[in-house]
Amino acid sequence: MSQQVIEKAKELAGVIAQSPEYITMRATEDAAGQEETLQELFKKYDGIHRDIEEITLRKEPDFDQMDALARELEEVQQQIKAQPMYQALQTARKQFSDMMAQVNAELSAVLNPGGNPGGGCSGNCAGCSGCN
Repeated sequence: MSQQVIEKAKELAGVIAQSPEYITMRATEDAAGQEETLQELFKKYDGIHRDIEEITLRKEPDFDQMDALARELEEVQQQIKAQPMYQALQTARKQFSDMMAQVNAELSAVLNPGGNPGGGCSGNCAGCSGCN
C-alpha cells in the first residue's frame, strides 16, 4: 500500500478528531458515562435483557415471564430515551455520523467520478456487485 495514502489517511483522521462534531460527541459520551441515572438505567436494561435470554434458552421457557420482562424492558428503554443526556448523546452521534457521511460521499465522488452523486444506482454496472 502506498505510504502516501496512509499518511493522508492519518492526516484526515487528525482533522476529523479536531472537528467540532467529533469533539462534541466524545465529550457527550464522557458526560453520559458519568451520568448516574443514565448508567443505572443502562444496567437495569442489560439485566432484564440477560434475564430474557436466560429464559429463552430454557428447555421449557416461561412465556408469561418473558412477556412481563419484555414489557419491563420497554419501560426502561422509554426511561432511557427520556433522559436529556441520552438525547444529547444521540444528537451528538447523529451530527458526527452526518459529517462522516459527507466525508464518505466526497471520497466516493473522487474515486467514482462517473457515479451517481445522489446515491443509488448510476446505471454503470462495471465493478458493481449491487444488483446481481
